[in-house]
Amino acid sequence: MRRDIENQVRSLIKECGLLFPRAIGQQFRNQVSELLGVDHLLLSVISPLLAIHENVCQQQGKFDNEVRRLAKLDETTRRVMTVPGVGVVTALTFRHTIDDPSRFRSASTVGAYLGLTPRRSQSGETDTNGKISRWGDRLLRTYLFEAATVLLYRTKKWCSLKAWGITLAKRIGMKKAKVAIARKIAVILHCIWVDGTSFDWGQPKPI
Repeated sequence: MRRDIENQVRSLIKECGLLFPRAIGQQFRNQVSELLGVDHLLLSVISPLLAIHENVCQQQGKFDNEVRRLAKLDETTRRVMTVPGVGVVTALTFRHTIDDPSRFRSASTVGAYLGLTPRRSQSGETDTNGKISRWGDRLLRTYLFEAATVLLYRTKKWCSLKAWGITLAKRIGMKKAKVAIARKIAVILHCIWVDGTSFDWGQPKPI
């Protein structure tokens, strides 16, 4: 709902020929207020939207704090969150979607369960891999893609998983690499859950 309000406000402002940098939360409301001033014709329409936006942000903040509190109470979730790119929402979604890790014969089958493995097409002497199957929970698959993106672009500390992902991206392209990284993260999360371990960042090899 927050994003819907922000998009609606941007659309109204854009129709008046006004543009401003992308922002969220309090910064978004501040920029809109500064842009419109105190006597703009749009104020009568946009002011109520900003009031709703502020209330939604406050409620979302309370919800986020509660989710973080619940995550800290669960030992498995805390360990899962040691994987770079995996935040509270991804960790909890993985926990509740997988539910019981013992129902998988091996960690590698988790990727197939979540629709992150390529479809195979066999005909005569040909055997080709196509796009991912997209079976399983769509929401968790989306969060794992986001985790892969965060790992590649925002994680500053070196780790073997990121190094592998960057090398793969150079070889097969960023889009396909993100799918492979998302699948790899799912496997790692399952292993951490079953083994009772935390993420191993590894050490860069000497040049």
